[in-house]
Amino acid sequence: MSIAVGASPERRQHIIEIQNNRVKIPTTLLYDVKTRWNSTLNMLERSVRLQEFTKDWLQTYAEFTPLWSTPEE
Repeated sequence: MSIAVGASPERRQHIIEIQNNRVKIPTTLLYDVKTRWNSTLNMLERSVRLQEFTKDWLQTYAEFTPLWSTPEE
């Protein structure tokens, strides 16, 4: 999902705008980096924290809805 959000400046800005007035400091999703041992954990923690905002983001970019994780995942 982070690749979809980070693919353009407009998409990154949109995820930040969704968070405005709802969180103190809006953030974007993180990428996994093969050379950093904890980047996968950081990426997953951030994606869980931004889950409600990502769901709102998907209303604008519906073509990425299949990337949304199921409750089992």
